[in-house]
Amino acid sequence: MYRKSLAIGLAVGLVMTVAIGNATAFDIPYRGTISGSFISTEIDAIPGDGVKAILGIFGVTTRNLGPVTAQALVEDVPAASPSGLCPPGTDVELTLGTVRAVHRFATGDLVFLKLLARTACLDFDTLTALAFETGEFTDGTGRFAQATGNFTATSTAEIFVADPAGRVFGPFSGKINGKIIIPGP
Repeated sequence: MYRKSLAIGLAVGLVMTVAIGNATAFDIPYRGTISGSFISTEIDAIPGDGVKAILGIFGVTTRNLGPVTAQALVEDVPAASPSGLCPPGTDVELTLGTVRAVHRFATGDLVFLKLLARTACLDFDTLTALAFETGEFTDGTGRFAQATGNFTATSTAEIFVADPAGRVFGPFSGKINGKIIIPGP
């Protein structure tokens, strides 16, 4: 009788451990510094608006996840009203049109990001820009399959080259702070 009760107890304990383990998600802090460059593309990510998207190619230096390479496609639109985020001297304030990004880890795993809000502040006298962003992790591959979570990012950019057609190129740097949530085993 004792052995039968012990066997049933162990079986129930194992089932509960597996069930609880499957229900547990893992939170991975995603904090780092961002640096890279941006360049205009011929992609019109918002069809019909006549604005071309900008491609950002950059790296993210993290303490816990190692070096990350990344690409983002950004297309902003004029802000309908001031956000209050831009400093005095801002010539143009832009807001989120569309932004999608892919971050690649040293293992080859990817995580996908989507912005939910963005404000960009352009100063034509200094040829600089500030950006404030909030977004979410929307999926990934490998370790980051089914990833969710959120992040904030800030960056500054300098316009090295601009032509009369509005095409630009330059460097940017900043910070990202967020949490990637991946499903448990």
